[in-house]
Amino acid sequence: HVYRYLFNGIGRGSFVSPFIYPLGLDCVTLGSYSSINRNTRLMAIKSWEGQLFQPNIYIGDNVSVGLGCTLSCVNSIYISDDATLGDNVYVADSHHGFSDVKISIRDQSLLPGEVYIGKGAWLGYGVFVAGNIVIGEHAVVGANSVVTKSVDPYTVVAGAPAKLISRYNPQTKQWEKVETEALS
Repeated sequence: HVYRYLFNGIGRGSFVSPFIYPLGLDCVTLGSYSSINRNTRLMAIKSWEGQLFQPNIYIGDNVSVGLGCTLSCVNSIYISDDATLGDNVYVADSHHGFSDVKISIRDQSLLPGEVYIGKGAWLGYGVFVAGNIVIGEHAVVGANSVVTKSVDPYTVVAGAPAKLISRYNPQTKQWEKVETEALS
């Protein structure tokens, strides 16, 4: 209940475990009837190595963020209504630069992007998402997948890097397997 005063906003009926690792909660908005489970890191990063940011993490209504997840934001992470993040999912809207080989990667600039997770999407256990990524509505990302490119709505992707596995066909109302292909 202490978090209610630290977040930018929390909707009715939402639950935030008292055992999270918070940073910049004033940049985090949580919708109604959503949950953030224990050991999750909510990191709205406002500065890094001299860079200044205005992060915004928005988590919609009826969203479940599993155990031990990380949401690392310097610009924008938007999680739409009814999305589910399984345990140990990592979502970051940035990458470290690595252009100057004389400087440690950790000490180089962060390259901001935006992450958008669509309505009803499901990210399975251990999924990794980073950079400028859109995961379409009702998309499914298989466990331990690495998402480096956007995912179309109503598709199933899996692997490292994630590849298209199946697609929902609205005519037959069936999920249809496709030949494995890289995401575009």
